Amino acid sequence: MRGFTLIELLIVVAIIGILAAIAVPNFMNAQIRAKVSRSLADQRTLELAILQYMADLNDNPPHSHAANQNWWLTTPVAYLTGFLLDPFQDTPMSTELLATEFNLTQFQHHWDPYDKRYWPALAPNYFDPTINPDFGPRRQSIGVILGMGPAMMYKGASTTDWHPYEPSNGLYSIGIIRRYVPGRPKVDFAMP
Repeated sequence: MRGFTLIELLIVVAIIGILAAIAVPNFMNAQIRAKVSRSLADQRTLELAILQYMADLNDNPPHSHAANQNWWLTTPVAYLTGFLLDPFQDTPMSTELLATEFNLTQFQHHWDPYDKRYWPALAPNYFDPTINPDFGPRRQSIGVILGMGPAMMYKGASTTDWHPYEPSNGLYSIGIIRRYVPGRPKVDFAMP
């Protein structure tokens, strides 16, 4: 009866180790990719609720930093059956980050309308693509839906510098996941 030699066993162990080194990071990143997909899908759903609200009431949905900031989704008309929670805000670290980096209420995707009633300081530079190319879509939006990205870091002020999450920069790249809601901003100046 012939058994395995030590060399054959070492080769098998080495092959298993190499496969594990390749597979484990991909399995770990699958959860992050799933959260990114969920965040994008939830933001699309929230966008549809906002557009429905606007069609019904001919006005922007309200803006708030309160814990129930998106109350208008469910009351008095149920545009959604419940709140859409940001999947990246389910860690204890997000409370501290949101207070210092993002300054928004924890757990929900945040709705930020481009409306002078809520942001009296809105100025042309906030919509100027010569400052940042990403500012161009703001001119065709009634607002933006924001959520934390996988890096759970927000870098830059939204009026001068803007770092949206880009998975092509790496799965954990700095930036926020955001979606512009189509429409015209409610501002009282001629836009460029």
